[in-house]
Amino acid sequence: MDGLTRSAPRLHYVLEGPGDGRAARRTFVLAHALGCDLTMWDALAAHLATHARVLRYDQRGHGRSPAPGGPYTVAELADDAARLIDELELGAVTWIGLSMGGMVGQELALRHPHKVQALVLANTTSGYPAEARAGWAQRIAGVRAGGLEAIVDGALQRWFHAGFHAEQPRAVAHWRERVLGCDRAAYIACCEAIRDVDTTARLPGIGVPTLVIGGELDQGTPPEMAYTLARAIPGARLVVLREASHLSVLEQPAAFMQALDDWLASLRG
Repeated sequence: MDGLTRSAPRLHYVLEGPGDGRAARRTFVLAHALGCDLTMWDALAAHLATHARVLRYDQRGHGRSPAPGGPYTVAELADDAARLIDELELGAVTWIGLSMGGMVGQELALRHPHKVQALVLANTTSGYPAEARAGWAQRIAGVRAGGLEAIVDGALQRWFHAGFHAEQPRAVAHWRERVLGCDRAAYIACCEAIRDVDTTARLPGIGVPTLVIGGELDQGTPPEMAYTLARAIPGARLVVLREASHLSVLEQPAAFMQALDDWLASLRG
């Protein structure tokens, strides 16, 4: 199913699941990173949809979702997700969010705990130190002055390590175009939301099984940020993927899937 929410701000989504009539054992919601769209999850969604319902969606101003005026907060983005879950009558979901999507997942689990059955937080953080917040301010200023062209190449350097750039130039070019296709004002509004994220003190209130995935080479959200999440969320499991930068699900798809599958198997056991 490919559609738009009825309520505003309207969100584009794709919902898929087992095609052989089997009942889905679990419902996943996949939330993408800043500057990406729901196609970031194509491979993982195909893997999960063999046995589960899988919802992917474009966050405000990304992909095919329109962009309401900013500024935004992560709480508003989490309320968007809650509204989407309610509108599609999904019940409690297993949330998989990367970077901005992981920030939204934290806030969703805290603001709307009955909507989250389990949580996967990949390449994300619960807050930034002052130096990193200044970096976000610089990025916002860069986009305001020069558009998304001014920041896209720096973002790609953080997203993918040098080996990936050399071996998969077409993939890098594809994601460059995805960034440039974002709504400029919405990108800025999302940057403001990300800059101000601050859930660290509330993390012990997350009461669902949680998997934290970090990337060994991640410059945007280094492994130390993953450690902070895993230490603060009760019972959380931490996996740091080797040779993975910020978009670990694209750089190391097999390792990402394996970490997820192993964790899901532990929940069933």
